[in-house]
Amino acid sequence: MKHFLRIFAIAVCGLAGTTFADDFKSMVIPADGMAHALPRVHGDQFMVIRNFTQEDGTISGLVSVTKPPSSLTPVNVLSAAILDPSASPEVINSIVIAGPADVSVTCGASVGKNCFISFKKDSN
Repeated sequence: MKHFLRIFAIAVCGLAGTTFADDFKSMVIPADGMAHALPRVHGDQFMVIRNFTQEDGTISGLVSVTKPPSSLTPVNVLSAAILDPSASPEVINSIVIAGPADVSVTCGASVGKNCFISFKKDSN
């Protein structure tokens, strides 16, 4: 009985950690000047972008949204917060994008610096 209670306590703690885990995905985007596509947001879905930051640089990275299938003009909806230890910290904004939408990310940092984005896609 003593061993059962120890194993039971460990199992409960282990299951609690997986029950409350969130399903945000993270990506590192290289500063190559190219737009990198995120997964398409379909009509019955939405995407939450919680964190979009970049290592120091002068030009901020951008998140652009295009409405499929006919719209070819992307709309910039979010710019990256620049992480520069010598400057005052910038606010890290989050955004919700409703589908249908094609989402792309461009990193504006200088060569050798990267951008980081965290997002979650969910259904209505």
